[in-house]
Amino acid sequence: MIWRRALMLVVLGITGLALETSIFGEMTLYGTKPQLLLLVTVAIALSEGPLLGMTAGFTFGLLTDMVLGLPAGVTALTYTLAGYVVGRIRMQMQAPSAWMPIGMIAFATLAAMLFYGAFSLVLGQESLPPGRVLRHAVQGALYNGLLTPFLYPLVRGLGARLRPRAAEVLGR
Repeated sequence: MIWRRALMLVVLGITGLALETSIFGEMTLYGTKPQLLLLVTVAIALSEGPLLGMTAGFTFGLLTDMVLGLPAGVTALTYTLAGYVVGRIRMQMQAPSAWMPIGMIAFATLAAMLFYGAFSLVLGQESLPPGRVLRHAVQGALYNGLLTPFLYPLVRGLGARLRPRAAEVLGR
């Protein structure tokens, strides 16, 4: 069953990166592109928990770093932290509302984009001025929040279909 979840991560990663760099690469919100792989990472963390969220974050982040030629590991670290933290927060929630995924994905996008900008600055890489980083982070959060009602149900449904059943976990 683990191979099915690994296959899900590969398919979601390649599809998300293709959409993020092609179709959504041209559809900007005041110059800001959506962070589809971050949205998918947070959606997986919300529906499947911190372990798979962290794994998805690392996979999608490393894929993004390699394909887009970004500094190796910065996006991977950012997405990994986002997946883990959102998964842990979701585990602590008693009764989530219907608005919870939108708010959580928007907030996680904002925090992740700010973390990426700050971490890049600490590493001494060329980055945008802090005001522009903040503007892009807010716009990216809004963009991902707007895309959440369309993508979150798909990711959640796919995760539920590939979730191991009790008999499979026990080896029967």
